[in-house]
Amino acid sequence: MRPLRHLNDMEDLWGMRSAGALIDLPSTGISVLRWTRTTGGPFEFNVATSPDFMLFSMVLQPMDACSRVDDAVIWDGPIRGGSVRLIDSRSIEHTGFESPSPFDLLHIHFSLDDLRLAARRFGLDFEDFEPNDGPLYRDDHVGRQLGAQFVAALDADGPAGRMYADGIAQSLVAHLLGNYGRVTSGAAQPAAHEGLQAAFEHVERHPHEALSVARLARLAGMSEFHFARRFKQRYGLTPHAHLVAARLRLAKADLAFSDKNILQIAMDCGFSDSSHLARLFRKAEGVTPQGYRQARQQ
Repeated sequence: MRPLRHLNDMEDLWGMRSAGALIDLPSTGISVLRWTRTTGGPFEFNVATSPDFMLFSMVLQPMDACSRVDDAVIWDGPIRGGSVRLIDSRSIEHTGFESPSPFDLLHIHFSLDDLRLAARRFGLDFEDFEPNDGPLYRDDHVGRQLGAQFVAALDADGPAGRMYADGIAQSLVAHLLGNYGRVTSGAAQPAAHEGLQAAFEHVERHPHEALSVARLARLAGMSEFHFARRFKQRYGLTPHAHLVAARLRLAKADLAFSDKNILQIAMDCGFSDSSHLARLFRKAEGVTPQGYRQARQQ
């Protein structure tokens, strides 16, 4: 299954034409798109992610951006040209960014199934990706060189550019397998499941605490990337969604059985303020916290 939407749909989401696209390269299934904006001013992009979607994103020129995953801001500030970021949508539901500056981005889309198939051709047992812990945008010298070659392939005309890009894609697969790949043994699974269960139960017992994915991952004994992926596979929702659901259950109990005001309930249940509680409560329950309280008291 190819993870990339139809090119026209992608361009509609971005509100612009791509500066170049090579879709579904034959040897790897990789698709390469370039998004270029030459003027400043507010720009916002948000998209619902797709299953089995992986994205290797490269910032070709320096820019300022506020990057979001679901409801959380994960980056806000300048990004150096040549920086790369690996995005796995299985642990997130929405991703996007806002930028006041011009930008030049190279997006390389691929699926894990295609990468597993490529690995098997070389006798490798590749299970998944786990980027190294560190900055969201990293300096990857080899990835940057391959990105520059993809740009040259996008600029080339006709079949020659596509053939050139297909060879670069194979080099990128080798780079990703060698530098971002992870192989886990079956013996490690019970310990991993115990760590996931410990994190799950900690959220259930302490939803009011300031719990980040990083903190829960440390509790589970995993990296953030590996924890978020395994958590969603095991429980069917992201760690953030589980935390929000636990906080909403606590808020519903307070609304039904206490005389605390809405702001106090919000603060006691781990929400930043009453507006934050109201927005998430209405999204989940279809009514405001006050409306829920009134219905319960009738």
